[in-house]
Amino acid sequence: MKRTALRSARTSFILCAAIFVMLDASIAQRLVLTDPQHHARLPEVIQIPMSEALRHTRRTENFKAINAATHEPLISQIYQDPDTAKSFLLIAIEIPESGKLVVDLLPADDMQMQAPLVFGREAPERKDDYAWENKYVAYRVYGPALEATGEITSGIDVWSKRVPNFVIDSFYKHDAEGQRTHNPKLSYHVDDGVGLDSYLVGPTRGCGGTGVLSNGKLWLSKNYTHLKQISSGPVRFEFELTYAPWDANGLQVTETKRITLDAGSRLNKIQSTFTFTGAGAIEAAAGLAIHDGAEFEPLANGQILSVWDTPQNPTAGRIATGMIAAPSLHPAVQQLSPNALQIFRVHSGETFTYYAGSGWSKADMPTQQAWNNYLTSTLQQLQQPLKMRWQK
Repeated sequence: MKRTALRSARTSFILCAAIFVMLDASIAQRLVLTDPQHHARLPEVIQIPMSEALRHTRRTENFKAINAATHEPLISQIYQDPDTAKSFLLIAIEIPESGKLVVDLLPADDMQMQAPLVFGREAPERKDDYAWENKYVAYRVYGPALEATGEITSGIDVWSKRVPNFVIDSFYKHDAEGQRTHNPKLSYHVDDGVGLDSYLVGPTRGCGGTGVLSNGKLWLSKNYTHLKQISSGPVRFEFELTYAPWDANGLQVTETKRITLDAGSRLNKIQSTFTFTGAGAIEAAAGLAIHDGAEFEPLANGQILSVWDTPQNPTAGRIATGMIAAPSLHPAVQQLSPNALQIFRVHSGETFTYYAGSGWSKADMPTQQAWNNYLTSTLQQLQQPLKMRWQK
């Protein structure tokens, strides 16, 4: 009798679950994403205007995104563009070998808590470092408090890691403890099995810093003076840096730099705007450091710069850095020691966009060819965005 009741209860539970699935399916809006070449793609974030999402779901607020094939949830975020104030639904995805992914967009009572895929913060443990990361990469830039100590650079620093979890907090914590206890093994310059900082920025452009090229010389700003947080995740990390006016061969120049790191990408999207008076246009440059022993290679007619770089600690393998100009731009390329540069001719207030990021030979970027393949695939994805269509 008890077994019969148990079977009946189980049957009822299964039927209820099936009904809920059918109810969900009946109100789902299906988004079909297809690669133009019907190939797999690197992880990326799709951006859907909220007006479009609302029109298709007939909702006024919250959504949840589901992989229709596996029924697994996809991490999403509502993002407001700071320039237009328009809202977008961001979804972190990866297109499989079939070249196609189907996403079910379902109404939700609220935007449920989701495990963040990006992270960043100011680090008062070391003056005013500002660091950010996703599961693959970590970066940092330097502020005015650090400049006051004599450490001056507007280059972008690289941290190397081999784990998907966030490392910013642990790196700073262990380094501070090492300094307090005089234990050099706790320094974040030592590989503890998780990763390390073995990338020397100094006066170089690091991994995507900028400057003005004039009369054969690169004229550089100092550390950023103001930081504005735009988005902190869970899918997109975005902020804006402002640099105080500096002299570029007699021309006073200021810069605003917006940096965006999406889940799944090794590359920051960087939108740089120079403001100046007294000149029609300038040669704005974005660059990668080339340290002694590094190998530099321009690809795709200069649309890509690739550096297979040497770390400060020779036991730390090789650090890969790369840059990709936005597909609509066709920069000149110049190697001006100690940097490789993409050069954009811009007018005051005109924004130029490029992508800059890194890999590590002791993680999942074992060779320069693997890195070049990654950069080439990324450029192809930028040139050939996903096709999207709605289906009930």
